[in-house]
Amino acid sequence: MINRATKTALTAGYFLIVVIAMIVLAGQASSYGQENRESKVVFAVHCYDDGAKALQGMPGVIRIEKGFRSFREIDTVYYDPTVITVEKMENTLKQAGTYRETIR
Repeated sequence: MINRATKTALTAGYFLIVVIAMIVLAGQASSYGQENRESKVVFAVHCYDDGAKALQGMPGVIRIEKGFRSFREIDTVYYDPTVITVEKMENTLKQAGTYRETIR
């Protein structure tokens, strides 16, 4: 038979385990949301290779997909909006001489 002090200690131990598990899971959930903070913007450009080259490696740019839309060359950019703005990317493309328009 378990005495009262042992029972209290076991209950406190189980409670502590539950609290720790909740903290760990909450931390994973919040970091999951931060890791997947990704937005997308599409730029019509004169040359998708030049556009991708200008944007590649910029802080906040996650990946770039080159392609065509309505007979125009485009760069689809996946980026972290907490690090870089669409306006900053537009200015970079303008400086590279390839920017046509932003398709949102």
